[in-house]
Amino acid sequence: MAKFYACEIEYDKGSIKIAIEKSLVSGISEKFISGPEKDIIFGFAEHGNFLYPIVTHSKLSSPVLKYFIILQKYAFGVTRVIEEIEGEIIPISPNLPIQKGSKFESISEYIGVVQKDREFYYVYNIHNVELPIEARVISSEEKEEKKTKIDSQKADFVVIGGKYAVRKSNVKTIVSFDLVTPYKFHGYDGFIDYKKIIPVKNIDEGKFIVVLDNIAYRTGKITLVSGNELYHESGKKMLETDEGTYEIIE
Repeated sequence: MAKFYACEIEYDKGSIKIAIEKSLVSGISEKFISGPEKDIIFGFAEHGNFLYPIVTHSKLSSPVLKYFIILQKYAFGVTRVIEEIEGEIIPISPNLPIQKGSKFESISEYIGVVQKDREFYYVYNIHNVELPIEARVISSEEKEEKKTKIDSQKADFVVIGGKYAVRKSNVKTIVSFDLVTPYKFHGYDGFIDYKKIIPVKNIDEGKFIVVLDNIAYRTGKITLVSGNELYHESGKKMLETDEGTYEIIE
């Protein structure tokens, strides 16, 4: 199976998750040097004693760039590199009319999709890039300041299934799935007896059960992170971390 870097790019209308083939990448840089004229060259990423002009996903307004993926000719800016994943590309149909002016033209930005657990990442066509439009680059100083702020707040969360965040203080225990009594009802897959009967919701068919006060989640992926709580325009609470952005559910 091929390897990819799963990435996320925040911009003025939300965020988008993409994948870039690892075989095309020679490194990842955080070193940004502003260009002489941003309308012509936005800036460069320094890597291996060379400067690589910065590009990013096409047609994204005001992207937030923190890391630069070094390719053969340029550096591809992203907000964060989530993780390295493996998978097989499900390609875009070769019969789709994606020529310029077609209503399917924007699909030419991708060559297919790769799946990790239940998450889909569109594999980006690195030949379809643009200079960033009104981009904001997060400097090393801002990253360090943010890290210090996070450390001082000690905002610890448990990320389950690579998607959802719950406050560590709300987690009662983590146990094996073997302790669950299977019984499908109202969208739940069973229940667990932990001081009381608690329904279990399945996230990714994992081997662990994260038990909260009134609900438990089945997952195979559990990580401990710290980050900043944000309010999304949809009304949802989100947790922003260097590893990714997650919906806070508890």
